[in-house]
Amino acid sequence: HATRPYDAGRFEVCNHKWTALTEESRSAAVLNDCKYGVNVEGNSINLTLLRSPLAPDMTADKGKQEFTYAFCCGNGPFKDAGIIQQAYELNVPVTSINGSAETASLLSLDAGNVIIETVKPAEDGSGDVVIRLYEAFHNATSCCLSVGIPFKKAFETDMLENKVKGIEVKNGSIRLRFRPFEIKTLKLKVK
Repeated sequence: HATRPYDAGRFEVCNHKWTALTEESRSAAVLNDCKYGVNVEGNSINLTLLRSPLAPDMTADKGKQEFTYAFCCGNGPFKDAGIIQQAYELNVPVTSINGSAETASLLSLDAGNVIIETVKPAEDGSGDVVIRLYEAFHNATSCCLSVGIPFKKAFETDMLENKVKGIEVKNGSIRLRFRPFEIKTLKLKVK
């Protein structure tokens, strides 16, 4: 909002994956895979595709550029429009490799407002698996994370993957509680 001189002087803000205009009964969003400068004026979402600044890198954004963006609309409340899920599908397409295996899910959640953002090896080289999740719709939430890979113990960690506390595991499932917009990092001990 341009109600303060500081805000009026800004021409864009940084958004990752999606930017949406919403009402109680409908939403419209611009999704993107790698362009983060955006501004919204009135009913218009403006995505900066190229900037070519001279500082700090005089060669930034020069040459051939490839990117994908999409327009997405939804009826009903924003939480039901599926915009966040579609943004992730655009940014993290399905990868397949040759081979054969049974169909199984590595991770699943029973709450649509909690997003599994990252699954990666632990930074300490232990071979443990780190899972980062967040609550996306400003709702306190209790949910169950089902894990389809064998592991011995689970820990909640800080963002630097330092163990904070142990987590109870029942039949490969972990109960989690999230505050609105809370980020959690879990570490699964697999060896």
